[in-house]
Amino acid sequence: MSRKIWLALALAVIVAASFAAGAVAAKQKVASDPRPKTVTKGLDYFHARQKADGGFGTMSATAWVIIGAVASGERIGSTAWTLGGNNPFSYLQAHSHEDAATGPDVDNAPVYYAQAIMSYVAADRAERVFVAGTPRIDLLAKLYGYQDLVDGSPTKGSFSPSTSTRTFQAVHTTAWAVLAMQALGENAKDRFAFAEQWLATQQLADGGFPAQPGDPSNCEDTAVAIQALVLAADGTLDPAIVPAARQYLKTNQRADGGFPHTPGTGTDAWATAAAVQAILAMGEQPDGADWMIGASTPKSALATLQLKTGAYVKKRGDATGPLPTTSWALAALRDKPFTTFPKTRPTALKAFVFRPQMKSVWPKEGTRYTSTHSVLIHATYTDGAKGTGVDPKACRVYVDDANKTKPADIGRFGLHLQLTNVSDGEHTYRLEIIDHAGNVKRVERRFTVATPAPTPTPVPTYTPTPNPTYIPPATIYPTPKPTSTPTPFTTLTPTAYPSSETTVTPGPYQTVTPTPSQSDGYPVTGVPVASPSPSGSPGAASGGDSGSAAGFLGGTLLAMLPIGAAISYLALRRREQALSAAGEGKVLSGGGSAWERLKGVLGRSKDIVKPAGR
Repeated sequence: MSRKIWLALALAVIVAASFAAGAVAAKQKVASDPRPKTVTKGLDYFHARQKADGGFGTMSATAWVIIGAVASGERIGSTAWTLGGNNPFSYLQAHSHEDAATGPDVDNAPVYYAQAIMSYVAADRAERVFVAGTPRIDLLAKLYGYQDLVDGSPTKGSFSPSTSTRTFQAVHTTAWAVLAMQALGENAKDRFAFAEQWLATQQLADGGFPAQPGDPSNCEDTAVAIQALVLAADGTLDPAIVPAARQYLKTNQRADGGFPHTPGTGTDAWATAAAVQAILAMGEQPDGADWMIGASTPKSALATLQLKTGAYVKKRGDATGPLPTTSWALAALRDKPFTTFPKTRPTALKAFVFRPQMKSVWPKEGTRYTSTHSVLIHATYTDGAKGTGVDPKACRVYVDDANKTKPADIGRFGLHLQLTNVSDGEHTYRLEIIDHAGNVKRVERRFTVATPAPTPTPVPTYTPTPNPTYIPPATIYPTPKPTSTPTPFTTLTPTAYPSSETTVTPGPYQTVTPTPSQSDGYPVTGVPVASPSPSGSPGAASGGDSGSAAGFLGGTLLAMLPIGAAISYLALRRREQALSAAGEGKVLSGGGSAWERLKGVLGRSKDIVKPAGR
């Protein structure tokens, strides 16, 4: 073969071996807990009823629970049965057995002592029987105190709760006392033999046993008596006693496979559990053909009396003493007759997981939501394959201590709750998953919603800028309008034309004053003109010569008008620039402000244009 083929074969062998190992492990896992569901559900119920002090409400109930739990493979000193450092046995040791035996919940003191002894043996604390409870007492000595050992007495060897009426509950009490002595190893003593001999004499003609002499037979006391009597030493009792008692049970077995307390009544859990143990004590099987009626057996009949809580009722409609009833049923269902148990304890099994188990929980611890205000709480869970199952109606959901159970969708295997509009901040949610027995699994987680706040639109706020140095605005002065003094013109009055009334003859250097009004009605203006030369001809002062001079002067003035306008415009522009600079407070080169220099210019202009001699 090639190397690849060898490798492939080796790999196949390894895989096959792995599967085989897994199968073996799976079988071992299954085999490690062979208890039927009818038993584990009863253990589920026990756990739900255990108190913080480790007990189950009363001493009697606690003793019974120890018997049933240990018969089912539990160890009541384990952590599974310890609450705050207390377990069922420590509870018994912390309380008074004497007070319990004479208390209102116990109607038969010696039976109580017998069952307490059996519970100590089951808890593997047989040595504490002699220093039991608080205050410490000897449980066996207390039990023996109820036995009649008077020679010649018709009740010698019997146990009865009443010393005045020795027959009261004597059969019932004696059978339980024998079972307690067997558990503690007292079966070799005379007391044990005396009790067996008296008990055998109480069998009635129908093969059954009554609770006390004078009463009719019943299945419960007959089944307990069978267990006590099979413990008698060989040859000390009539061998027909046990078979006759067996026949009584078979005769009264019901169609459902169970047994009534009194013939003709309904199936009773105590009678059926005791009958299962009696069948086992006689070496038979309760599920065997001899005890089957159709498809029904004593065990199946017992299972029909179990409630959803895991507890067993005494009979339909009668829930008397659910803890003792359940305990007795578990011992029977685990095939543990009192002939061998608790003297011999069964192998310990892995402690039953009684609380519901969480498979997934969301949100996880510390989860942060940064983009939503919607949170989904989701969980999946199980109560195991053999528990009583989760009770959706009993489960609770709390968010920030507010009960949110109603809006939550809760089922047998999961729940979810949609939260909306969850405010920013840290929040806590708590789940309480509760099974039908009443066991609670609490889960608490925290999550945070921290969505960023929307950025608000900024609203501008006017804040005046502080200006410690106040600079007043510059004062704009109006442009001054300097008053210009018009250049004085010498008004020349032309020589008047001689009229018919007046004849004027000008002399040399004579100024002729013109008349206010000329013949044409228009005044004539001009510039000063030098006087005519005195050496002029006699005709120079004539009217023709004067007109020629005036015309020349007028033409000259008319020609100078554009030049004057240009000079005026340039002067105005210069003055505006100076005024503008003055308004801005500027200082020009050459010294002084613009305004001061303008005033100087104007002053000089005034001097320039002032006529000479003025």
